Amino acid sequence: MTVCVDTRIARRAGVGATALAAMACSVAMTATTASAVPTGLTVNAANIYMGCVYQITATYDSWFQAWFYDNGAIISGSPISPANGKASIQWTPHTAGTHTLSTLQGSAWELKVNVLEPTLTGSATCGAGPLGFLGS
Repeated sequence: MTVCVDTRIARRAGVGATALAAMACSVAMTATTASAVPTGLTVNAANIYMGCVYQITATYDSWFQAWFYDNGAIISGSPISPANGKASIQWTPHTAGTHTLSTLQGSAWELKVNVLEPTLTGSATCGAGPLGFLGS
């Protein structure tokens, strides 16, 4: 008879463990996921010219990989994993006019910039200074 009591206890323990595991799985599946939200987006220049290289920097509240876009097209080098809440990418606009820069990491953050046509040839337009074309 002792064997029967031990078997019943073992069965009860098994049922309890199964119920506990099912409840833990249910909680894990319904738990909210960590947020992944961009919190800012900047370009390293006030005047942006077609054909010049710029750095776009975004800030994030998580470490998840982030994507960068120019008018909906992926910027080469994406995705990037942020370090210390920031990620940067090099961007060269190939057309003049309004560009919508955006970053996506769970949700999106957008920045509209106006890209100008170059006024001088060479590096002078790209920020080398007024005599930059002499060294090009």
